[in-house]
Amino acid sequence: MKTWQTVVTAAFAVTTAAFALACGPDVEPDNRPDLFRVAVNGLPGGSLLSVYGDHRVGRAWLAGGYVGVDPARLGTQPAGRLLEYAAPGRFRTVCTADAVLWWTAPVDGAPWAAGERGRVVRYREGAGCETVATGLTFPEGEPTFWGFTQVGNVTWFVGGSALPTGPKGVLVRYDGTTFTRVEVPAEARDVNLYKVAARDGDVVVVGERGVAFRVVAGVAGPLDPTGIAGSDNRLFTVSCRGQSCWAVGGQNTGVVLQGGPNDPATGGFAWQPRAFTEARGWNGVWFADEANTFLVGVGGQTMHTNGLQSFMARSLTPATLHGVGGWVRPDGSSTVVLAVGGELDTADATQRGVILLRGDDSASFTVDGATFAPSGELRRSLGGTGQ
Repeated sequence: MKTWQTVVTAAFAVTTAAFALACGPDVEPDNRPDLFRVAVNGLPGGSLLSVYGDHRVGRAWLAGGYVGVDPARLGTQPAGRLLEYAAPGRFRTVCTADAVLWWTAPVDGAPWAAGERGRVVRYREGAGCETVATGLTFPEGEPTFWGFTQVGNVTWFVGGSALPTGPKGVLVRYDGTTFTRVEVPAEARDVNLYKVAARDGDVVVVGERGVAFRVVAGVAGPLDPTGIAGSDNRLFTVSCRGQSCWAVGGQNTGVVLQGGPNDPATGGFAWQPRAFTEARGWNGVWFADEANTFLVGVGGQTMHTNGLQSFMARSLTPATLHGVGGWVRPDGSSTVVLAVGGELDTADATQRGVILLRGDDSASFTVDGATFAPSGELRRSLGGTGQ
């Protein structure tokens, strides 16, 4: 076993005091216990891109669709979808859309999803799905909403476009009635903004070129320096609890940042970059609680940190994992974690999704009535010394 790489974080007051990475043995035995089980593999309908859970009802919602597939090649198949997971063992489609849905999160307690072509959908139990009209127009064309989060009565959407001529620096405020585009810092006007997370009353936005800024009292910026150098500097996802955050990105080399207040008197905020050559790009992060943060990325890679040490498990799938989330019951009696992804490089209607799961020991899983047999031997502790 390689030695733990521990970094003591003393520059700012974050709930996690250190970050470390375990690489595992040089040759992984095939029967080594896993951080997740593969619950659903080869799921038709495109890739899955994000997930969130609600411990109060024991459910999670998963969004995705046919990433990078020309709609003309789909025929009558919907481009996007929203699934509901009901523990134990059952998934079902609750919404479909004419565009890929990149993110799902609750708004006023109901599952929403948003994505390409500026689509926003809302699911209501017993009433089904409806498209939420934004009333917005962009001179460069329709944006992709890659992320959104609600803080109080306001929901913040971020996005841009995969097209070089499409809209960039998209930040939208929804007050429950009206969608309004909000000005972003000058350095963020021509970059894609990928995710936004609620942080102790304000929101944190991350995107291309290592861009990160906060929206405080409705005003965006200035940038919070991330210290990321080089061209592989995209930040894809951010997740926060209280005043502390984790952000991840990169493509060839995984990028991890920890952020928190560096001057409580002034409300200052600082990021500390943590790049690991052992990992490739990270796409998703979920700051579950002060002792548990989960990361997922390319090539099926997964990682867990308890704030003192980190464990990078073997990959159970060659698919790209794009999102991670779930729930932790306040009394600590139950933790359920889902990692989702798929064949993002398959640009036709054969594109499949994958769901990895921790915290559900079901012997089989169903998706819209179809049965899937899980694989993998679950690691009961969360991996690594002291975990």
